[in-house]
Amino acid sequence: MEDFSKKRLYKKIIVKLLREKKLSVEELMSSLNDILKNDYGFEPISRRTFDRAKESLLENGYQINSRKFNGRNYFVLEGFPENLTLTEEEKLTFPLLLGLLDTEKAMSSVTWLKSALMDEFEYSEKDLKVYPYFVNAQPALNQQDQLLLLSGQIIDYIKKGQAIRFLYEKKGVVAMRQVAPLQIRYYDNRYYLLGSAIDDESYEPTNLLQTYTIDRFVEKKVYPAIKETEELQEEDIPIFFDYDTLYKATRLEELLKHCLGIWYDWKNNKLKTYRLKFTDWAMGIMENKKIHPSQLVKEKNSDFLIVEITVWENHEMDYFLGRFGDKCDRLN
Repeated sequence: MEDFSKKRLYKKIIVKLLREKKLSVEELMSSLNDILKNDYGFEPISRRTFDRAKESLLENGYQINSRKFNGRNYFVLEGFPENLTLTEEEKLTFPLLLGLLDTEKAMSSVTWLKSALMDEFEYSEKDLKVYPYFVNAQPALNQQDQLLLLSGQIIDYIKKGQAIRFLYEKKGVVAMRQVAPLQIRYYDNRYYLLGSAIDDESYEPTNLLQTYTIDRFVEKKVYPAIKETEELQEEDIPIFFDYDTLYKATRLEELLKHCLGIWYDWKNNKLKTYRLKFTDWAMGIMENKKIHPSQLVKEKNSDFLIVEITVWENHEMDYFLGRFGDKCDRLN
């Protein structure tokens, strides 16, 4: 661990110990060094190193004061930096956010977030446990942790403007794809990659927007796309592209602007304004959920709700409306 990271660790442990109770300098140093040795395998720190860590905490806004109790001096943590103080709304909603992340609770990043809330803001394990008071009933995705990690890796390539290659399964056929990635979209419990295929001869993007379902990536892995040449090369030649230019050339924003989530026809899209009538329990769902920015309430009373939504005419709207059964009528 680098010295900078060690210094941060010293300060984190000091704050954690003082949050629990007041301590004399001897007790504080003893507890600190025990944790460093037993939990991290580090050597004990000196009083001088401890003083530097405490001084840094004071400079950062922590109020660590020396108080006398029964004739002995103790360090007491009496205040925190303003940016570490949570409002009442934040205190109430953080546990709910963890509840929403329940399907990903085994992921290291979620575990870290929970630990950070306990270390930095005095939450207890009980405070952050919202079950059975709050339940996230969304279905858990198979291989959710792998899909999230894969999406994060692809986004890293996107930011660098670097093409990727991956094994992809479509209709039972597995093939290697080379793609210039542009965007990850999460829709209806599925992750999608929007990108443009790399031409096999020019090694440039084709400028045609294509959609890849990330759970169909065979190995759940991506690699740098490379130029294949007849000449022997000491190193593989990666493929890079200009993100802003390709984003405009594929018309990504235009094509996705008028779809409910992910479906479009890059060549023959037809825009349609759907006029829909909802009754009974379906009214509450549509009042609470704006499924597309174009959604407008045209008429409302105690018996029905009429809305208009302008999107591409395709099976995506059919799929969405199918869940309402006879509680939704198409008026056009």
